[in-house]
Amino acid sequence: MVSLALPKGSHLERPILGLLATAGLDVRRASDRSYRARIEYGGGIQVAFYKPREIPLIVESGAFDLGMTGTDWIEETGAKVELVEAFTFAMTADPPWRVVLAVPGGHPAASVGELLPGVRVATEYPKIARQFFESVRLPARVVHSFGASEAKIPELADAVIDIDGTGSALGHNNMRIIATLRTCTPHLIAGPAAWRDAERRTTIQRVARLLGSVDVGAAHVLLTVRTSSRDLPRVARSMPESSWRAGTGLADSGLVVVQGLAARQGLAETIDDILAAGAVDVIESHVGKSVTPHLSEHPPPCPRPW
Repeated sequence: MVSLALPKGSHLERPILGLLATAGLDVRRASDRSYRARIEYGGGIQVAFYKPREIPLIVESGAFDLGMTGTDWIEETGAKVELVEAFTFAMTADPPWRVVLAVPGGHPAASVGELLPGVRVATEYPKIARQFFESVRLPARVVHSFGASEAKIPELADAVIDIDGTGSALGHNNMRIIATLRTCTPHLIAGPAAWRDAERRTTIQRVARLLGSVDVGAAHVLLTVRTSSRDLPRVARSMPESSWRAGTGLADSGLVVVQGLAARQGLAETIDDILAAGAVDVIESHVGKSVTPHLSEHPPPCPRPW
C-alpha cells in the first residue's frame, strides 16, 4: 500500500479531487471535512489531507510516498522530491495560477522599476520573493506572512507577493498586479525512498499514467473522418500522428473511416487540412482519457495500416 498527501482548504482541493475521480481514482472519505480517506486501487492507497505548503516536505521526509501540490510550494520549500507528473490541461476550469507582485490601487508604481528601495512586501513566499528582488536588484524588506497578505497593508507592508487565480483575494482588496514572478501548475511528486523502492515505484507510475491520461484527454479531441478509398492516402497524410484506420462505411463500401487524436491547439487548421485533402466529413468527439503503457512498456512503433 502506498500513501498519498492531498491539498486541503485551498484552490487546489476541488480540481485535484475532480482529476482523481476522472482518472478512476475516487477518494472515499466520511465527509468533506475528513482529513483521512482511501483510494481503492492497486491494493489500496492511504490518503490524508494537508496544507499545500506542507506537502513537499512531508513527502520528502518519507511520511508519505506521494503528494499533489503546486510548483510554487515545491520551489518555496526547496524539498528534494521526484517530479513525477505535471497537469496543465486536465483542470481547464481552474487554469494555472500565477505568483504575482501587487500594490494597492492608489499606489504610484506601475512596474517593479518604479518601486522605491526598502519597499516592504508581505508574502507567504519569502524565498521566491527574495530571489525575485535579488534578480531585479531592488533592495526590499520581505515580511513573512502566514495568510491574508493583503491585510498587512498599509501598517506592515506596501505591497504583496501572492497568487492570482481562482478565488484570489487581490481583486476584492483593490490590489493591482505590476509583475508576474511564476506561472504554477499542480504536480504529482514522490519521496526519494518511495521512488527507489521497486514495488512502490511501479504503483506510483501506474497512478501517474492514469492521471496523465486525463491530462492528455483534456488537451485533445477524437476526430472521426470519412473519406473515399481513392483519397485515403492524401487524407492520411493530413491526419494527426496518433491516428488509425477504423473500418469501412456500412452503406458505402467505398468509404473508409479513420480516427485520430488531435490537439485542441490548432484544431481548426487540422480540420481544414483534412477536408482539403478530400475527406467527406469530420466528426469531433470529447476524449475522457487516453491511456497508454508506461514508456518502459511501449512496444516498437508500427507503421500505419494504410
